[in-house]
Amino acid sequence: MTLSSCMKYAVENAPKAKKQAAENCILKEDYLSAIMQFLPSVYGSVGTSSSFGRSIDPETNTYANYTNFSNSYSLSASYNIFDGFSTVNNYKIAKNAKALGVITTQQVEDEICLEVIQAYYNLLYYSEMSKLAEAQLNEAQRNYKMTKKQQEQGLKSYADVAETEASVAEQEYNLINMQNKNDNALAVLKQVMYYPISKTLVIDNNIPIQLDAIITIADVDKFVETAKNSLPSILSAKNDILTAEYNYKTAKWGLLPSLNANAGYSTGYIQAFGAESARDPFWQQMKDLQGEYVSLSLRIPIFSQLSQQSTIRKNKQQLRIAEYEYDDKVKAVEVDIELAVQDMNNAMKSFAQADKRYDAQNIAYGLNLKRYEQGLISAIELQTSTNTMLSAAAERLNAFFQYKIKNKVVQYYQGIPYIEQN
Repeated sequence: MTLSSCMKYAVENAPKAKKQAAENCILKEDYLSAIMQFLPSVYGSVGTSSSFGRSIDPETNTYANYTNFSNSYSLSASYNIFDGFSTVNNYKIAKNAKALGVITTQQVEDEICLEVIQAYYNLLYYSEMSKLAEAQLNEAQRNYKMTKKQQEQGLKSYADVAETEASVAEQEYNLINMQNKNDNALAVLKQVMYYPISKTLVIDNNIPIQLDAIITIADVDKFVETAKNSLPSILSAKNDILTAEYNYKTAKWGLLPSLNANAGYSTGYIQAFGAESARDPFWQQMKDLQGEYVSLSLRIPIFSQLSQQSTIRKNKQQLRIAEYEYDDKVKAVEVDIELAVQDMNNAMKSFAQADKRYDAQNIAYGLNLKRYEQGLISAIELQTSTNTMLSAAAERLNAFFQYKIKNKVVQYYQGIPYIEQN
């Protein structure tokens, strides 16, 4: 699996991403509910009742001593003509919350991807170190066999054989240590990917060593402007300001009167048991007892224990808090971008220096190996050269993978999500 496929797998299987997807569904339903508030409300009702003993006859409005049975049917509608733009603001708040859900999804995915990137490159590092340790072990075993043979020929002493044998033991330990760390790094990668622990995971370790150009301060300024329009944390802070503005306006306009229109239709049926005269048939009564109404109601807020004024003041402060938090996040991102660029540039320089050191130590090791074969240096000196070369190789790999991580962070601040980076 490549780094890209590992990130995609993690995003598809991470509980955090699934949880955010479920929350987005809730926000979508809230948004649809806010749209529905622009439509009128319609209600229908059906009722039935029965009275016993002395009661009022619903048809004649006189007292009678028999049982009455009646049905009632009604249909009513209500429409909010004006409510101080509360419905409009609630719609905007729901729409903003839905957009914020998309932004939060991106933010969650970015956090997951960054964890995968770090674990992936950590695994690559120990994988390469394991290969290097295995190569050194093979070399140490070859030197041991050669020294053993030279001892038999009288060219090397027992001390030389003991030293090369100790070198083999040290390289075996180093290989086991690197393999253990490689296994641990693989387990961590599976964990952050939510990959089955028992299932085999093989990653693509064909990573070309390629560096980009040094980024200047002028480039950093461009990154900041890009981040303001693309970074999820900044976009989230902007949405918080919009939501706070809508809440503040809703509270202010809550002091305005509200106007509602209502309309309704009703009818019914009455039957008396034991009455001397027969009642009209069902459908005739349904026709005769029909009634309609239309009404307008104006609600004027006069005094509500100053609760509305208190809500206005609190929402105004919430708006200020959202603005302060936005400014704080923008400033923090500016610092983070500058530090990320500096870290990447420094990692690039560190790798260039480590690469030169590794090349020099590798050449020196090759020369010392030939000198050892010729009997010009001792086994201890060869082991020292080996350790120095391994240390240089480890620093070179570490510097390169640190650079790769820092480079992806910089690309992220350039507006490219981790999962979309090459």
